[in-house]
Amino acid sequence: MNKIDILIISTKYDFSTDYVCIELHKRNSNYLRINRDEFDKYKIIFDINIHKLEININDKVYYIDDSLKSVYYRAPTYFRETYLKKFSTEEQLHNSQWMSFVRNLTFFENAKWVNNPNDTYKAENKLLQLRYAQDIGLLIPNTTVTNNNDFTFDGTKAIKSIDTAIFTINKKEAFFYTNILESNEYNKFDISLCPIVIQENLHPKIDYRVTVVGKKIYAVKIVVNDQGIDGDWRKQKENISFVSIALPKDIELKCIQLLNKFNLIFGGIDLIYYKNDFYFIEVNPTGEWAWLVDKAEQKIDEGICDCLA
Repeated sequence: MNKIDILIISTKYDFSTDYVCIELHKRNSNYLRINRDEFDKYKIIFDINIHKLEININDKVYYIDDSLKSVYYRAPTYFRETYLKKFSTEEQLHNSQWMSFVRNLTFFENAKWVNNPNDTYKAENKLLQLRYAQDIGLLIPNTTVTNNNDFTFDGTKAIKSIDTAIFTINKKEAFFYTNILESNEYNKFDISLCPIVIQENLHPKIDYRVTVVGKKIYAVKIVVNDQGIDGDWRKQKENISFVSIALPKDIELKCIQLLNKFNLIFGGIDLIYYKNDFYFIEVNPTGEWAWLVDKAEQKIDEGICDCLA
């Protein structure tokens, strides 16, 4: 039976987790990776009375107790599609109960969590993010949330979902990006069905992705031909450059302070540079970063492993 010091919770095809596991392997760390999409292949016994979790994977038994050092949690706090009609009753039960099991692993509360799902859940609230960012002195765009069709504006605005919006349309996955709309375009839509976020359109601008790991900052500016990108840069497929840069020290400090307010160790922060100032857009407590290891030569995997170890 193998005692585990570091627990990794992810999915089978998560590349960010692959980077972390490769680095932990190089360091000869005593870790175990469990994947949410393979839970039904494991044999799990959790004896609550003695605080001991046993996981049998391919007849090899691992165990975790209160001496667990750290957890890398690469998972959402809940499945947004748990109860969709496309799932059978068995699939709904599988999704909901395993997700609850993962959250309940916070039973090992003395371990260092990167990040604790309870803190992640709070930090996923975008409007609270804006409040906290403003509280610590970061600039934020003028922002309104509404489902009122009588609400109007002049010029252009950035239109966003209030939460990550992923849909299935004709059996294909669809994602709601930020859209820049003129007032006459916006007025064509009926928004009474659900709230939407309407933000000041900061233009022209340069996007920045700031990955915070503990007290380490990994920052890039996102450009095409050294110029800022109109609208949502994630829509761009060609010629994007991720240029590693050093942020002003006061902005670095505020990014760390923001994570501290949410009790997070890791976070991917989106900033916009507009008219000689940085504006906070959002923070993702389970944000992607693997592409930055290759495209910007940022050793985020090493920073995460430093925290876990």
